[in-house]
Amino acid sequence: MIHTVTVNPALDLTYRVPGLTFDDTVRAQEVLRAPGGKGVNVSRVATRLGHPTVAMGFVGGRAGDEIEDLLRAEGVRTWFARHDAPTRTNAIVQDDAGRQLRISGPGPRIDADQVAALIDSLFELRAPAFLVLSGSLLPGVPSDLYARVARRAAEDGVASVVDADAELGAALEAGVALIKPNAYELGRLTGREVHDVASARDAADVARARGADVVVTSLGRNGALWSGPEGHWHATAPEVEVDSALGAGDALLAGVLAARADGASPADALALGVACGTATAMTPGTDLCRREDVDALRPQVRVTRLDA
Repeated sequence: MIHTVTVNPALDLTYRVPGLTFDDTVRAQEVLRAPGGKGVNVSRVATRLGHPTVAMGFVGGRAGDEIEDLLRAEGVRTWFARHDAPTRTNAIVQDDAGRQLRISGPGPRIDADQVAALIDSLFELRAPAFLVLSGSLLPGVPSDLYARVARRAAEDGVASVVDADAELGAALEAGVALIKPNAYELGRLTGREVHDVASARDAADVARARGADVVVTSLGRNGALWSGPEGHWHATAPEVEVDSALGAGDALLAGVLAARADGASPADALALGVACGTATAMTPGTDLCRREDVDALRPQVRVTRLDA
């Protein structure tokens, strides 16, 4: 079981247009509505892989209701805490050339009592294999929230996973099972320049020394890197036609965790994760991978052990 926590989810609206034109009316050819947020995406992909999951976090208002309805329609179980204000809405405008304009809405301010209620809700269900803490925080939420939750999870014997940026440093100090930065986030976390597989490996070792047991680094077209007690593995993806890379990193994480929860080796988990991320890049807007694409791509992912 994988539980995901999305403190600041969104209702994502993707407008497909012929071209981006300013100061004129642009008529959308299609509008896609989807539940958004990093943890939400992880739960959606885990469900498509046939792995049980629960999506948790905050929702509010009609947008929050729609997020829960959309998730349940996909077979994702939800266990959200509520706040009074509406959940934010994001707008993504994508033209036929694949260019995107992304507008991220602000989230509502949360008070201390609501934060405490959220933390309590995360531990009301049976303990999962992984508790995923991901994405940005709402105004009023303390910056060390992920660290606080990770410490409490450790007390319950639950492995915590963090996929965030500014909040990552504090979470590391609490000790976490796995982090999933991209190259830029890993560079900011460690103070090192990450520009290729070798530099990503060195920076990941720094992050591990600071408290992460495993570091899975997404490297875009250069695949992904696993760095853990067992060693380092690099996975490269097959060439595909990219429609929208939104959510590819979240899909990577979902594949890795679903495989590990089922007992897969680091190499096999990384391969499934890269297949999920690559399949997601083939889909439009904020849509995520299709199982048939993942199954077709998985044998084409090449994994190399760097320590051999």
